[in-house]
Amino acid sequence: MKKRNIFIYLFNNITVDGLWSFVRGHVFVLALLSLVANLSCENSEKGAIKSKTNSPPVITSVTLSPNKPNKESELNLFIQSQDPEGDPVTYRYQWMKNDEEIRGGYTSTLKSENFRKGDLIRVRVTPSDGKEDGKPFLSDPVKILNSPPVIQEVRIEPKTASARDNLKVYVKDSDADGDSVNYSYQWEKNGVILSEEKKEILERGRFKRGDSITAAVTPDDRESAGKPKKSEPVIISNSPPIIVSSPPASVEGTTYVYQVKANDPDDTPIIFTLKSGPKGMEMDRTTGLIRWEIRKQDQGSQLIEIEASDNSGAKSFQRYTLAVEYK
Repeated sequence: MKKRNIFIYLFNNITVDGLWSFVRGHVFVLALLSLVANLSCENSEKGAIKSKTNSPPVITSVTLSPNKPNKESELNLFIQSQDPEGDPVTYRYQWMKNDEEIRGGYTSTLKSENFRKGDLIRVRVTPSDGKEDGKPFLSDPVKILNSPPVIQEVRIEPKTASARDNLKVYVKDSDADGDSVNYSYQWEKNGVILSEEKKEILERGRFKRGDSITAAVTPDDRESAGKPKKSEPVIISNSPPIIVSSPPASVEGTTYVYQVKANDPDDTPIIFTLKSGPKGMEMDRTTGLIRWEIRKQDQGSQLIEIEASDNSGAKSFQRYTLAVEYK
């Protein structure tokens, strides 16, 4: 009832001019609203067009480092890329060995347990700007090269050596590729290289008391040589004299003579001492000559002990039993 009364009121009371003003005002409002709606639609369409024209990032190069790896290396990446809109770029990785994908190889670093000598390694990198992926980039391959052997320990045996010992080099090595390893040796005496000595054993006679001996060892696996390693020095200690003569086992007549002979590896003077023997037996301390005038009561077995020593107190002994038959 209220809406109908308002309509009748307007029809009976509004003038023509008023009606025209009313219509014209409402037309202006409608036109303004239409313009705003068109501008809003145009902006929305432009935004949609801009969204649809995003350009994906592009990788320009992928470099593997180091460029000459071996079994002990860890492979890393250096990537160069660009994004047309300047968006931040992230990457996905897939490492490959001999053109086959490595299971679990999805990080920017490849550990050494994933390859061995002779393998060809490359990586496929896919860029993304968070909106879409770029084209995957496959790097150039690098070849896993030979790992040179490594000397872990070198020492000379025996650790306490004298001039009468042969010296031998003990070597402990490792090779990452499991190759067999050969050695070359270099002996030094008192800091001077013994150029003619190239074996693992340095024979006695090439050194004396007080000499300092070292040995350097270089490993080689037939593909490459490792770094040489030198032993700690061995100082040649004093050697006791060595008695080289053999005593007579029996005696004829009444005079016993035995010329004791001894050598000293250090070429020091030798002192001879009769440590035990029958009454009346004598020994020259310098020459080592034993002389004994046998008596009748000396018949039977006689125990004799001889000592040869040097001026440093090193000693050696000879013990024997002499059978005496007095005639």
